[in-house]
Amino acid sequence: MSDAVPQRRPRNRKQLIVAAAARQFERAGFHDVSVADIAAEVGVSASALYRHFSGKTGLLAAAVEQEVELLEQAYDGPADLSGLLDTAASALLRPDRTGSVWQRGQVFLEPDRAAELQARYRAALEPLRRAVGGEVPAWAVHSVLTTGRAFERAKVDRDRARRLMVAAATAVAELGDLAPDGAVAARPAGTAGGLQPASRREAALSAAVRLFAERGFHAVGMDDIGAAAGISGPTLYHHFPRKSAVLAHVITRCLDAMQFDLAGVLSSTRDPAEALDRALASLVRINVAQGDALAALFTEIVHVPQEERVPIRRMQQDYVDEWVVLLLACRADLSRRDAHALVRSAQTVVNTMRLRLPLDEAGQRDALLRIGRAVLGTASGSAGPRQ
Repeated sequence: MSDAVPQRRPRNRKQLIVAAAARQFERAGFHDVSVADIAAEVGVSASALYRHFSGKTGLLAAAVEQEVELLEQAYDGPADLSGLLDTAASALLRPDRTGSVWQRGQVFLEPDRAAELQARYRAALEPLRRAVGGEVPAWAVHSVLTTGRAFERAKVDRDRARRLMVAAATAVAELGDLAPDGAVAARPAGTAGGLQPASRREAALSAAVRLFAERGFHAVGMDDIGAAAGISGPTLYHHFPRKSAVLAHVITRCLDAMQFDLAGVLSSTRDPAEALDRALASLVRINVAQGDALAALFTEIVHVPQEERVPIRRMQQDYVDEWVVLLLACRADLSRRDAHALVRSAQTVVNTMRLRLPLDEAGQRDALLRIGRAVLGTASGSAGPRQ
């Protein structure tokens, strides 16, 4: 007779499956995760998982909906801005939050389901929209409140992270309307402008950046890139052995440009506040001019092979560290961990908000510079401590 105790099925198994799916999708991307991977993390068979979900797309929809539900709860708080920001920051500063699943995943959903979740996402922000008094300011504040991963990676104490995040979000809200009536609209995202490169290699890189931004990495093939650049597939393989090599080159090129600009900034002044403001202006300029390429660093790098990703992350960290040194020289109230979190937050918000500003390039640069200063807690390059 066996004394084995029968294993009881957890009552929250469905929630555990969704949480595991969200983590896997964030870590490896939708296409590189299998139902078997998700089932294994939860400790169930694939057939048991299929009792809850029809397939991987259904799991992705549930993971995205989980993020939308979190936002609905986060912004269902006090009507006053101070209380709302504090409540939202507390809700969104969660180590298990997988916000990038929303960014990267919605393109793979069925159109009707994606539209439904997008509508709920926008509706969730309505209390914030009312509190700050406008669409664009609300998105700017929301962008700050969704950079919790920056504070987590910097290992900032949760209560301290909440206070820093609320201070940064409040400063952004105080900027007012970043896109006033009468502002000149930007060229629609995804449309080409200006001259095209004459070099086949450069034309391929330019086409790849545009296609990755429009469709996502996995929806674009080497033949698509070649066709958009006006070159044949075999010719493209002479320049890049595989699609991930194109992506890695795009990201590395952006980081090289940022570091090159930063080196010029550091050699041009002895004033840390001036240097930090110039570094921010450089990042803003690159974002406005080449934001689709830089966005790949935040959204598509999971598709770069690990051995190539490590040096890219090291380059990114070196760039962040230079900003951290400058910010610490400007703000005596910050620890190194605080500064690291705020720098990453500011850089992420600048990249995120580029597509939320219905302005021409000059207007975008001005608005993004103001937003970046607000997150960092500096003003016009001459920062002082902010408690």
